[in-house]
Amino acid sequence: MDTEKKDKDNKNKAKGKRVKVTSFNDLEGKFLLVKVGNDALPATTEQIKDVEGKLIDLFAKNNVNCVTFVTHHYIEMEIIEKNNK
Repeated sequence: MDTEKKDKDNKNKAKGKRVKVTSFNDLEGKFLLVKVGNDALPATTEQIKDVEGKLIDLFAKNNVNCVTFVTHHYIEMEIIEKNNK
């Protein structure tokens, strides 16, 4: 397999599930999880900080109220709700 095809395959694997955002208003009050890197090309701390900084600037300039968490690609998250029994 040539290098260009490997790079394309790795990018496709890294995409995962996507949320369609048509405007910043779609993010209002939401939690945005941004994963950087993939198995073949893990993100460095500097890359994660760079993406985080760019998002902070973008959201600040556009007055977007959205909680954003930027991390490496292999984090898992679970929502645990309070049991009201």
